[in-house]
Amino acid sequence: MKLSLTLAATLFAGLLSSTANAVTDTVTINLSGTLTRPPCNLTSSKTLTANFGSLRYDQVADAALIDIPLTMTCPANSVLAVSILAARTIQGSTTQASTGKTNLAYSLLWNSDSTAANITGTKRNLTNQSGTVDLSMKAKLIALGALTEGAFSTSAVISIEYL
Repeated sequence: MKLSLTLAATLFAGLLSSTANAVTDTVTINLSGTLTRPPCNLTSSKTLTANFGSLRYDQVADAALIDIPLTMTCPANSVLAVSILAARTIQGSTTQASTGKTNLAYSLLWNSDSTAANITGTKRNLTNQSGTVDLSMKAKLIALGALTEGAFSTSAVISIEYL
């Protein structure tokens, strides 16, 4: 019995000494990434038409303005850069473009403040946008001289950068 008690004490002491000699390693896990703001979503069509229909060339100055609805939804604190590039600008003007008809031009007016939009590709920066963002405009015909009958047609491209 004394032998078994001695044997048990020896085994227990051996277990203690092997635990005391244990080695511990540590591992560090580094996590990283970048959270980005979700983009704005265009809610209007990607192809817009401003059709003036048929009007007399002696009434161009009184022609109704045509709405160009351009809206999007954006997360809070969005920054946008909007530029418009007309197919043919009137020489020396940043706000008038040719319709393709001699002496007939057009301009685009921002609904937000009724100012003429720059149609040469210059960016208009909008900061702190959120929710529904209204970039709508109105198209206006402009007689630059004597007009004659006939069809006209042109285009412009609006680029919207989400920053």
